[in-house]
Amino acid sequence: MENPAKDIYKVFNLIDCVHSPDVQKAAIEKYFLQDAGFKYPVFQVEAGSKSRDKVLKLYQWLHIISPKTKGVVTHVTYDKAQDILLLDVTQHLSLRYLPMWPSTSRMLTRLTLKKQSGLHYIAYQEDLMHPDDVAGLLLPPLKMIVSLALIWMGTLISILSMSNQRLGIFVARKGPEDDPKAHRRRKRANKNGGAGTSC
Repeated sequence: MENPAKDIYKVFNLIDCVHSPDVQKAAIEKYFLQDAGFKYPVFQVEAGSKSRDKVLKLYQWLHIISPKTKGVVTHVTYDKAQDILLLDVTQHLSLRYLPMWPSTSRMLTRLTLKKQSGLHYIAYQEDLMHPDDVAGLLLPPLKMIVSLALIWMGTLISILSMSNQRLGIFVARKGPEDDPKAHRRRKRANKNGGAGTSC
């Protein structure tokens, strides 16, 4: 890639191509380094000699189990100093074994690039997803269950936090707005049209 922030949209579409395995293979061989690594929520390829071939097989497997897989890049951030691309991606899956349960997941894709002969190549790809999106990737009906479990866990942790703070553990100092006496004084002052307030 000459201009990673601009070129990545086209590159992503070629790599994620559902219509032609030949186009996908050519794109991965063109834009990934031969020793590129890939980390996905449910598998990983360590960077090493000819590891790009394994990366290609994993991309092909995604299209084998979900022929209509389609990723859409919504935002791109490029850190020129570190040569890193961050992509906000929405992935649409329709698993071959569960066609009636399509799944949509969001992920953050981090591409570590390496410059060679004036062009930027993908040296490492890392896809980051929320637990409910990972569940939706494996078995779409599980996504709602995991999402509810996360909400319940958030509520439980809030209750545990309040309980521990009543015991004096990690308690933030109260500001004026948290003081009940000051709150009552302000309320009385407002009822009296501001009388009795001090500047």
